Amino acid sequence: MITFSKAGFAAALMIGASSIVAIAPADAKKKEEAPKGPVLSAEFRKPALEAQTALKAKNIAAAEPAVVAAEAIAKSEDEIYFAQIFRLQLESDRVQAASNGNSAAYRRGEVALIKPLEALIANPKTLATDRARFTFRLGLIQYDQKNYAASAVLLKQARDLGETNPDLQLTLVKARIEGGDVMGGAADMQQAIDAEIAAGRKPPETWYDYIIPRLAQADKFDDFIRWSQNKLKQYPSAKNWRTLVIYFGFSGKRSDLLDKQQKIDLFRLLRANNALADLADYGQYALYLNTSGLPVEAKAVLDEGTKSGKMALTREDDKALYAAATSAIKLDGPVAPREARARASATGIASIAVADAYLGEGNYAKAVELYKVGLGKGVSKPDEVNTRLGIAYALMRDTANARAAFALVKAKPRDQIAAFWLAWLDLGGTPATS
Repeated sequence: MITFSKAGFAAALMIGASSIVAIAPADAKKKEEAPKGPVLSAEFRKPALEAQTALKAKNIAAAEPAVVAAEAIAKSEDEIYFAQIFRLQLESDRVQAASNGNSAAYRRGEVALIKPLEALIANPKTLATDRARFTFRLGLIQYDQKNYAASAVLLKQARDLGETNPDLQLTLVKARIEGGDVMGGAADMQQAIDAEIAAGRKPPETWYDYIIPRLAQADKFDDFIRWSQNKLKQYPSAKNWRTLVIYFGFSGKRSDLLDKQQKIDLFRLLRANNALADLADYGQYALYLNTSGLPVEAKAVLDEGTKSGKMALTREDDKALYAAATSAIKLDGPVAPREARARASATGIASIAVADAYLGEGNYAKAVELYKVGLGKGVSKPDEVNTRLGIAYALMRDTANARAAFALVKAKPRDQIAAFWLAWLDLGGTPATS
């Protein structure tokens, strides 16, 4: 929720004492030069001065009858303008006093400011800067009242009128998104981000953080990936890598949509970024690997987790997983003897299995060879194989070939997983900082 400075707003509304006191009455003797500033009748001046004095003293009880009297007497454009200012100030003070610092109570009461603000926005006597400010304030009120469509219109108008409050852009985006226009809100935010970058400034991280999860919630995952890539260019921390990958593949219904092999390749990206966080990450990753016939990689992951201090093998389930991986390594034996049989096989299945094993061992050059052998013989899941070919190239720092392999991945969500890996290459292909 954007919090507008109510005290600052109220102070900005207050008319200085000299604004009325120094103004000549309408029936004053004419001089050669036209009087400067607004001309008010003697009849209007009396309640106007009383209203101004009471409002300046925050004396709501005394201000009320004076404002009512000024409104009743006001006839000229100047008098109507001043009466509207008094009314807005009075209602603002009244809401502040009634809410007694409670923001929820203030939001309930601020509807009383809508009519006075609308009147001043429509008044030709209102200065352009004030019209922009009042329009912005009205947009905030409509946002607080959950009238998001109306809020978005007003906030855009305020921006077009020249309002520069730093809260405006994010509130406009929120209004559009809360009103159901996720892509429109994202487009508005992108416009603001582009402006910040063009001005040589780093866009606030909170701008990305507001849009990205809402794109995920709306199943706009191509846009999610693009926004994630852009955020990581500005804020490439290990924490951010983990957050974005978890949003993409392990949260909500996405967790059910992605299969084990796809998740393994996301975990591999987290591992490459030192972004595995805790026992849950290391344990789940290792379990996927061990049940996929990759015990060497599973054991290596668990060893890394314990060595880093992010996890401890104290639970019986985790000890059993480690023991199972260790036992499977002994049972499987070295990978090399399997390579010759795989190369001689009529299909690419065995070659891909050996390539996966080499990838898990960190023998990336051999993994590349066997993935290519498998692809040459034909495979049932070329996107999966090309993803892993790209990963092998990426981990051996062969960026050009990694990009070429990832470019061959076409179907969702594999192409999006490849895009995450490409983002890592764009950032140098090195582990992210904490």
